[in-house]
Amino acid sequence: MSQYTHRTIICPAAFQQLAQGLCAAAAEGDAGKGMLTTGLSETGTEPATHYISSGPIYESLADLLPLTTVAYEEEDAAETTRPGDVATVEAIASQAGIDLPAGTIAALFAAIDVTEQEPFTAMARLGLVMVQAEAVE
Repeated sequence: MSQYTHRTIICPAAFQQLAQGLCAAAAEGDAGKGMLTTGLSETGTEPATHYISSGPIYESLADLLPLTTVAYEEEDAAETTRPGDVATVEAIASQAGIDLPAGTIAALFAAIDVTEQEPFTAMARLGLVMVQAEAVE
């Protein structure tokens, strides 16, 4: 029986489709589908520069991802990042029929932000807000 853990994942738009495919391939059943669909940008306007997913994910998936821990002391924040399991994710991608150039997963892991923070805390730390649809007149 799988256990869950909370993660907030923020992914640059350039890696969104790859990350979505890998989440679907790595998760059990349909659990990975529908991730990383909420757009973010610095101004809250299109185009989205990043996408976010936040909530419970299987620990088995969380263990594959890099994890940034943010420790706050007064007004300073210190970040440390545990690397992700590139080799295992490359194997999962291959088994799922996702053909990737060498180094793609490492580049993805270097670009994404994965934390245990709540979504709005992680977004604020990165200077991002949700993209709002323009009002139709």
